[in-house]
Amino acid sequence: MKNYIDSDLLDKAVIENKQNKNFQKIIFLDIDGVLHDFTTDGFVKQDCIQRLKQITDATGAELVLASSWRFGYPEFIQENHLEEYTSEENSSHLQYFQQLMKQAGLKLSGFTPYSQLWANSRPLEIRRFLLDKPCTRSFVILDDEDYDWQWLREFLVQTRVPVGIHEDGMIKYRYGLNDSHVEKAIKILNRFD
Repeated sequence: MKNYIDSDLLDKAVIENKQNKNFQKIIFLDIDGVLHDFTTDGFVKQDCIQRLKQITDATGAELVLASSWRFGYPEFIQENHLEEYTSEENSSHLQYFQQLMKQAGLKLSGFTPYSQLWANSRPLEIRRFLLDKPCTRSFVILDDEDYDWQWLREFLVQTRVPVGIHEDGMIKYRYGLNDSHVEKAIKILNRFD
């Protein structure tokens, strides 16, 4: 049985052989909390995909998947099937995601490398990806999580917005890419144009 995470696959998996391409502008894309709002059974929302398309159209940025969804996605796309480690539920989510991306004319250009440090792995994985792309002019991170971003924070568009307090005193959040996030992402990506 295959391990859930195949780090060799993740480090090598890049859509359309773009692994040697110099990325001028990059969107590091999370999916959970960015392209869906946790109210749609894990399925991405078409309006969030359209907002992502607005960002790519206005900036020409490449899409790099930084989401945990990348663990099943490369093989799904490259071989048009899912390995044993991907559940049926994930399969339908990946199919729907791919369908919406294709309809919007969006393509992934790569994936961040895998790191075994889970608590704050995403910032490390993004930094590692950027080390291999020295010609990158600008980048933005679309993510709902508040990791220890350090210097990457100025490039973060956080899609988790506090909207109130629950009865139990916990903060209530709204998730998903909205119009103000689109404006901020475009501004970050185009700041040197």
